[in-house]
Amino acid sequence: MARSLRKVVRTCKVAFAVLLVGTATGWSEETSDLDAIAGHLVPEKVAKALVGIPDESRKLLALRSYVRFSGDLDERWSWTEEEIAAFRGTDAQLALQAEIDAIGADFSERNPGHEIYVHSSVRSLDTQIAHWNENDSVGLSAWELHDAWRESEAASIDPADPDALRRFRSWLKGFDPASTAHIAAPGLSRHGRAHAIDFQVMKNGEIIAGTDYEEIETVWKEGGWGKKLKESVTAAGPSFSGPLASPHEPWHYDYAPDPVRVVQQ
Repeated sequence: MARSLRKVVRTCKVAFAVLLVGTATGWSEETSDLDAIAGHLVPEKVAKALVGIPDESRKLLALRSYVRFSGDLDERWSWTEEEIAAFRGTDAQLALQAEIDAIGADFSERNPGHEIYVHSSVRSLDTQIAHWNENDSVGLSAWELHDAWRESEAASIDPADPDALRRFRSWLKGFDPASTAHIAAPGLSRHGRAHAIDFQVMKNGEIIAGTDYEEIETVWKEGGWGKKLKESVTAAGPSFSGPLASPHEPWHYDYAPDPVRVVQQ
């Protein structure tokens, strides 16, 4: 009941933020020139991902991440559906699953009656876009960024004007919203290349420590599940590091296997 009430309150806050920012800036969800602008700032495959984000403010926030990571986009960009399919059943995928299973076994032994739940499928770009379009924290950060942009000297952009594009790019890279989005921009999530795993805790078939930010201080910290998970990851998951520090996610661990260990599996 308490958890449901918190979610209702959070939803109301988000709706109120939409009303305030929309009234102040006069922006709408109609198609903008950001798609055309993005085509001059980021690779084609990245610009195509932005087309799947209809809300201009969320599109702008994603573009900010893309220009900030412009030098690493190829290395970070999520796999295609074909690459995800090709990963299944490989030595690399089996090695990842073996470590997940080892962590789960260690955790159950240390915490009788409890088990680890992992959704180990690679997170597709389409899934990341869907999460980005509906996530509350993304919405709050995006509206703040969009509001500031509309009030800045970089708000007027002609895609054919190199100087205007440079001003916009510089402003976008330098602005830091006070509100932080809790998920990575679509295409940049480490889950999109099997480089990260979210571990959740189950009891009697129900998740008791999940990926809800509202539960970090209570369930994960005060309940001790963050520490208990860390113990099992340290003991049985040599290729995992974490948990993620910024934003703090006690359930999120990065995965970077030793190529030699994968071959030996």
